[in-house]
Amino acid sequence: MEEIKDKLELLRGRIPRAILFAIFCAFMIALPALIGKSWLNITVEMLIMALAACSLNLMLGYTGMVSFGPAGLYAVGAYTTGILLAKLGTGIVPAMIAAPIMAAIVGWGVGWICVRRTQVYFALLTLAFAQIIWTIIFEWYPVTGGDDGLVSIPTPDFFFSITNSYYFCLVLVASCIYAIWRIVNSPFGGTLQAIRENPGRVEFIGVNVKRYQLAAFVLSSLFLGVAGSLYCVFSGSAFPDYAHWTKSTDMLVICLLGGIYNFSGPIVGTAVYTILIKTISKHTMQWNLILGVIVVLLVLLMRNGVVGFLSQKLSRHR
Repeated sequence: MEEIKDKLELLRGRIPRAILFAIFCAFMIALPALIGKSWLNITVEMLIMALAACSLNLMLGYTGMVSFGPAGLYAVGAYTTGILLAKLGTGIVPAMIAAPIMAAIVGWGVGWICVRRTQVYFALLTLAFAQIIWTIIFEWYPVTGGDDGLVSIPTPDFFFSITNSYYFCLVLVASCIYAIWRIVNSPFGGTLQAIRENPGRVEFIGVNVKRYQLAAFVLSSLFLGVAGSLYCVFSGSAFPDYAHWTKSTDMLVICLLGGIYNFSGPIVGTAVYTILIKTISKHTMQWNLILGVIVVLLVLLMRNGVVGFLSQKLSRHR
């Protein structure tokens, strides 16, 4: 009888979540019919940034590695797709497959060096490599276009429709986020979280901590490459700013705003951050100042992020 009661309690907890998830999926599918093209365009940008933030959080929230250079790997994905399409004339499928592979290869090289240091030294090394990538992109005119970037990148006619672009991004981003969710909820993900809490103890029981950290770095780089490739196809361009440290800062703020210890934190953080920018910038030229003040207040008042704060409130209510 006790086992049956436990199963019933478990089902009661899962059914509302399943209903909420089904409602959310239906809403996302019906979204193009509910909002205008301008907001649908913003939604596509939000989906791509949510994937980039979730990729970063695989390192930041689940492995405890603070990276200041995710934008560099994001740009590797974008420029790989852009160069293959604009310079070599390959198809869209090979170009988008090559992007995460190239980002993972570069991520392996960068990560192999960076994981040999910890904490602030690791963070500074990732920032240094991101700036190296930015410099290569900025100076390599024959291939990357230098500071002019790659513009008018040829893409299939399918992407000329914002609705088609939205559904394509929705399917690909949802698939990648689901893959990240499976990774963090696997034994491998459990080991990463143990390393985050106490790497010394994990190493003491025989786990090769550096190898796991490198694997997390490479996986994060792979998904960042997918996000960069998606944005290149969506915008039809690639610019050196994609690799700049300010882009990395945006990703870090999004993760912290939503909550790094909740899987949905970067997704919610992306929505909050983007809506704040679009709303405030419509009413004032000093939107950077106001946005900064709001973000500081949110981080100070909600130390576990928006999702962590709401989870605590709901648990107390229950």
